[in-house]
Amino acid sequence: MENAVFKRIGCVATVVMLGLYAVSASAQDNLRETLFGQTDEAFKAANAARANVLAPKNYGDAAKHYRDAEDKLQRNRSIESIKKDLNEAALSLRQAVDATRIASVTLTSAIQARNDAEEASAAQFAADLWRDAEEKFAMAAMRLEGGNVNSARSRASNAEKLYRDAELAAIQANYLDETRRLIKQANDDRVDRDAPKTLAKAISLLAQAEKSLRENRYDTDEPRSLARQAKYEVKHAMYLARTLKPVRERDVSLEDFALASERPIERIAGTLDQVAELDQGSEGPTMAITAKIEALQKDAYELSERRTQIMALESEIQSLERELGTKSQRLAAQEQQRQKFRQIENMFGADEAQVFTQGENVLIRPIGLIFPTGSAQIETEYFAILRKVQDAIRVFPNTLVVVEGHTDSFGGDETNLTLSQDRAQSVRKYLLANMRDMTAANVQAVGFGESRPVANNETKEGRAKNRRIDLVIRPNNTVSQAN
Repeated sequence: MENAVFKRIGCVATVVMLGLYAVSASAQDNLRETLFGQTDEAFKAANAARANVLAPKNYGDAAKHYRDAEDKLQRNRSIESIKKDLNEAALSLRQAVDATRIASVTLTSAIQARNDAEEASAAQFAADLWRDAEEKFAMAAMRLEGGNVNSARSRASNAEKLYRDAELAAIQANYLDETRRLIKQANDDRVDRDAPKTLAKAISLLAQAEKSLRENRYDTDEPRSLARQAKYEVKHAMYLARTLKPVRERDVSLEDFALASERPIERIAGTLDQVAELDQGSEGPTMAITAKIEALQKDAYELSERRTQIMALESEIQSLERELGTKSQRLAAQEQQRQKFRQIENMFGADEAQVFTQGENVLIRPIGLIFPTGSAQIETEYFAILRKVQDAIRVFPNTLVVVEGHTDSFGGDETNLTLSQDRAQSVRKYLLANMRDMTAANVQAVGFGESRPVANNETKEGRAKNRRIDLVIRPNNTVSQAN
């Protein structure tokens, strides 16, 4: 009897102790969230700015203070001591973010080289070169944080060369060597019996990539894309061979194979609440699906813009409520702006131009305007689209128009920058020659080269979208403000 009592007492004591431990742990979690919350957010902002790479000294200092604060919390040190470390961490993080802005301007070429090497998986496929480049770049970034710009640039130049070498080595290992191995495997497996064209395409792309790398080792965008395509196509050929082998060996009928190939289109159409009618082939459903996706993308963009506008408007409500007259005027102006936007949007067909809002600005992207490869000459067949652009600009009289030129990533950076500037200038000259109501000061031309893609440069369709002209209409900006 006594043993049973003692057992019950022991169980109760254990439950109580566990409950007290849970309460204590919960209280410590709450305390940590209260103390560390703002610093955690500061770390998120610093990480988003890549401060660990571009400002390693300040970021390292912040990490040290943060670890000290965590250690003190674990050892139940004073709140003031913990706060002091967190304040030091926050200060270092602010300095780190400021340093990243300076680094992004001062070390631009090295940063771009690092991004390209990272995209080629150099850390995995050219580990030694990547590690050396990282050490040189970290030293350059720390020198820049210390205010020694010349030394930073010198070390960044060394890092840039190592990054380019690492990128090249990674492309060789990750794409070319791997693709050669896959092609050999495909030949051994007699893939050419079922997918000869796809395999031949892979072999051709591999040869083009090798040739491109030999001829211009410092322009790796095109060979990297060719190498990726080659690797994809040989794997595609191997997949096709596996899929078609049962058909060749008559284990699967041609009809069953054709029906199976239609099912993905039916599933995609069903997801979009459409019916894929394939009695005339896949072209009709494919066009309908594409149109639906493009409409959804445009809706998403406009929704994002509306959300931004609403948030901005809500932040002003309290002050504007004290100035009802001003509020009424602003709402009326915004409604007038929306009506003008719709007016411009209705001027263009779906294959002629896309029209977006950018805050109070209007962006016209004449997707029907195409330049010949390497040329800035506007062909006469595109004058009709540009006449509509002129009509759109006139919806906002006395406005500032910025003509932006953009390219895909193929070709050298400097070449693309020059080409984009020339194309923007061609459109600017055309507008000024045909719009007597526009002055030279009201139309600007800016070339951005390949720096502002709107689509994936690894696909033909994506590169076509990136080779574009954007016209930004700034109705509320005076010329003096823009300049």
